[in-house]
Amino acid sequence: MKIDYSEFYGQLKNTPLEPWIALLPERIAHGLRYERHGNLPQWEEALARLPELESSRVDLTSEVRVEGEAYTGLEELLRAFHPWRKGPYHIHGVEIDTEWRSDWKWDRVAPHIQPLEGRTVLDVGCGNGYHCWRMAGEGAKLVIGVDPSPMFICQFFAMKQFIRDPRAWVLPLGIEDVPETPEAFDTVFSMGVLYHRKSPAEHIEQLKSFLRPGGELVLETLVVDGPAGYSLIP
Repeated sequence: MKIDYSEFYGQLKNTPLEPWIALLPERIAHGLRYERHGNLPQWEEALARLPELESSRVDLTSEVRVEGEAYTGLEELLRAFHPWRKGPYHIHGVEIDTEWRSDWKWDRVAPHIQPLEGRTVLDVGCGNGYHCWRMAGEGAKLVIGVDPSPMFICQFFAMKQFIRDPRAWVLPLGIEDVPETPEAFDTVFSMGVLYHRKSPAEHIEQLKSFLRPGGELVLETLVVDGPAGYSLIP
């Protein structure tokens, strides 16, 4: 497995996102330049060592689980991408326990959102793409996650080696690097991001600009108790 977006570019053709095809290669290359993280060459080597395994069952609905052919040493290979923050993942008998129980968050959020069946989705600050897989499991047509961390990109492609679902992608971009895409997405997620932004209001305006009329913004964040209009602004 290597970091390769050629299939993704093909999926953008004849969609409102087609203008991205001319812009993304340079932006992705910039996000994955070696100066951004000293371990990136090691992670790329680890991706190249991952085996091709036959899968008998892939579940993205109640969890992220791939069952099938076992491989001695798979756990050690996946340790090369440590630390795993978002998850958990269950891959060919290897249980990847993660720092954050992203499945618990998804179980809390999912009952309150519009159905994702057939939707084009943007997930801002998606980490290694755990929720992108779950969104695909809910029937989304295309899920695009963005996160600037090279480690998370490599973790995503490690999972893609085994999940092989073409509907989910994670790009090495921050929201400021996402090409302007007026009204291109049916649903936009920003989960656990707002309180990291220097200008929360600007972040919300950016998220809104990506939404089609009648689309849905799913904003999950920390809150503080107080009277109407009470907020903390950095």
